[in-house]
Parts: sequence; C-alpha cells; structure tokens
Amino acid sequence: MRNICFTIVKRSFQSSVWTIRDARIALGARALSTAGTSVTSIAAILLLHDGGVGPLGVAAFLAALVIPAIATMGIAGRIVDTRDSRGILIIASLAQAAAVAALGVSHSVGMIFATGVVISLAQAFEQPTWTALVPRIVGEERIGQAISWQQGLSAIASPIGAGLGGLLVTLDDVAWGFWADAATYVLLAGAALIIRTRRHGATDAAAHVDGPDPAASGSWTAGLRIVARDRILLPMFGAIVVFIVLVEGINPVEVFLARDALGATDWQYGLSEFFAGAGGLIGAAVAGRILSNTTRARVATAGFGLAAAIMVAMGLAPGFWVYAVLITALVAAFGTGNATFGALLTSRTPDAYRGRVSSALNGLARTASLIALGLGGVGNAVLGPRATFVVAGIAGALTMAVAGVAVLRAQRAEVSAALSAGRTDG
Repeated sequence: MRNICFTIVKRSFQSSVWTIRDARIALGARALSTAGTSVTSIAAILLLHDGGVGPLGVAAFLAALVIPAIATMGIAGRIVDTRDSRGILIIASLAQAAAVAALGVSHSVGMIFATGVVISLAQAFEQPTWTALVPRIVGEERIGQAISWQQGLSAIASPIGAGLGGLLVTLDDVAWGFWADAATYVLLAGAALIIRTRRHGATDAAAHVDGPDPAASGSWTAGLRIVARDRILLPMFGAIVVFIVLVEGINPVEVFLARDALGATDWQYGLSEFFAGAGGLIGAAVAGRILSNTTRARVATAGFGLAAAIMVAMGLAPGFWVYAVLITALVAAFGTGNATFGALLTSRTPDAYRGRVSSALNGLARTASLIALGLGGVGNAVLGPRATFVVAGIAGALTMAVAGVAVLRAQRAEVSAALSAGRTDG
C-alpha cells in the first residue's frame, strides 16, 4: 500500500507544473507581486479616506484605475502578440516599481492618483503578456493546471497583502509597505529576465483560423473578432461581461451589508478577506482537476450561476457568521468558474492571438467594472444593501442560465459538425 501511495504521489508530481523551472519562477514571482499589489491597493484607499476625499474621491480613484486598460485594449493586444515577451514584462514591472517607490516618498492625493494610473497602464500590457506566455511555458495540456495554481496562490497572497497594508497604515509606517511592493515588482522583472521561455509573437495564425486574418487591419477589435468566430466562447464571453457588471456592482455595497445590515465589527469585516481567500483556494483546486474543454465550458457557467445564487442568500443572511460561510462559498464558486473559463479561453484561442483576446477581455471587464461602480452606488441608495445583493444575484443567475443553454447548443452543433465532416472524409 505504501508503495502504491508513493507511486501515485510521484506521478502526480511528475505531471505537475512545478516540475517546470520557468513555471516555478513565474508562479512564485507573480504570487509575491500580488501580495505587494494588495498592500498598495488597500493602503492607497485608506490614505484617500483619511485624506478626506470622500466617497466621490474614492470612486474617482477606482475609475482612474480602469481607464488605462480600456484605452489601450487594442494597442496592448497587438504589442503583446508581435513583440518580445521578455522586454514587455521587464519594462512593465520596472515602471510599476518606480511608481510605487515614488508613492513611498510622497502620499499626496495627486501622487496616489498618478501612481494608480501608471500601475494600471503597465498592467494593461503585462497581464495579457503573461496570459499568452504561460501556455508556452507549461504546454497546452497543462494550461488549466497553471491557471488554477496561479489563482490559488493569488487567493493566499491577496488577503495577506491587504492585511499588511491596513496594519501599516494603522502604524503610520505605510512607506515601508510601498517600498516592499516596489521590491516585488523588481523581483518580477528579474523573473522575466531569467525565464528561458520567450514569446516573440506567432506566425502560424492563418493555419489556425479559417478565413481572413482578423488582425490584418490592426484594428483594436481583432481580439473580439477572434472570440466571435468561436460559437462556444462567444455566448460565454458576453455573459461573463454582464456578470462582471453585477458582481463588481456589489463590491461598493458589501461594506454596507456587512457593517450596517449585519452589524459586523471592524475585525470581523477584515476577517472576511481571509474567508474569501479560503474560497479562492477551493475554487482553484476544483478547477485544476478539470481537463476537458467540454467540461470546462459547463463548469464555468455552472460556477458563475452558483455564485449568483449565493449572492441572493448573502442578501438574506441573518448574521455575520452565516455571511462569512456564504462569502467562502461565493468565492469558491466564482473562482471555479473564473479558472475554468480562463483555461477554456486560452486553449481555444490560437496562439498568435492570445494577447489580443486577453487584452480585449481585460478591457471589456474594466469597462464593466466602471459601469458597475455607478450601478452599485445607485442600487445601494435606492434599494439598500440586502435588496441590491438579491436583485444582482437573481439577474446574474438568469444571465448564466441563458449562457448555459447557448453553450450546450453550441457544443451539440460542434459535435454534429465534426461527425458530418468525419462521414464526408470517410
């Protein structure tokens, strides 16, 4: 029995992304950078709050963070797909390091806004570069596993960084947090430098995409047109953008639900970050075990739909501890859907266009976030926090139900087309 267990563990490790040198470097460095980014994000918002900018000022800061991704949606994707990945990652990481280091010197409102814009602009190029590079590092068959590990590590790193950021603001020693974050970006640049795998763009796009090359015109819509050609990705892509509006819309309402409606204390509200982190780990673990694209499409829609249903339950929660359990389940369901959709999107997108598609999704998601900021505030003011959660959850569940039906029909049509082609060839 002991030998059997050892053999199973050995085989699991041998098939793991952690056996790949570049994967270990990339996953570790990005997790460390996530923790550093959380330090800066929480500290910046708390400093703005303490600086007296008010709710509109905080909302303006959050809006400023999403505009660069929207504005560069086209050019970022083209650069990622046609330039050396190492250069993009090094420049983007060092730009973020310089911006955060400057924030450690001056905490003024103007500096916080400027730093946020620089970081968001750099990430608009950095994130799709990593998305397109990871399949080259781990291989197509391990895409799902790599995305799940990345999401799981982020679920651990993010609440740790958020807690540290809040503590440093409380201790009036936040400059050290900013400098530590700058150091993580420098390490991320170093990781990009020593990773052997590089992506210089792909030249085999025409061999993988039927019809005219959608990037031939250099249009910012190239990534969207690639998705539009895929009958399974298209309904999911659209539904998830709508779903992001609903989920992001409850973010500014969450504090009112927890603190006002449920009577949570400061430490209880902070503790909810760790419950969310636990949910993220569960979601990543579930998603990592799904290897089939057919199953990924179904699990993604089911995961997002379940998350929406849990939002309804959160709006009806009788107390904080029930809310804490539900937020764990919510993030687990959302994390499962997010990781499986990420793997599905990457694996069904031709290598030559992965930067464009990732940048398009990032830009649309940020646009949805911008819309959500306004909707969440209006919903909270008109309906109150409980009703806002319930309405958003019902709308999200209906959206994913429609997407699920469309995906099932598309999968059946794809199978029928493959069988017809097989009979023709025979």
